Amino acid sequence: MNARTEQAAGYEELSSADFAALEVWDPTQVVITPRMAARLWLQTSLRLTRAQKELHDAIFANDGTDESLDRFASARAELDSAEAWALHVARNIPRHR
Repeated sequence: MNARTEQAAGYEELSSADFAALEVWDPTQVVITPRMAARLWLQTSLRLTRAQKELHDAIFANDGTDESLDRFASARAELDSAEAWALHVARNIPRHR
């Protein structure tokens, strides 16, 4: 997914700090509107896609240097975090169709 697609959808991109704050978010403390649910699902999808691409790029850029190994470890950690967030959203937010 490219920046143009994300902007066309009308959603600003969340930073890692934003995601860190969201990961401790308690869905029982807010009313989930259909719009909020759709936004959370979109952000979850974008985050997973971005993390998967970063990991893919890190795997194929691995040349055995410490920098490439660090990049791989960072990308793997981000994908793990994105997957945990996706599970959190899936458990707590209804899917409106």
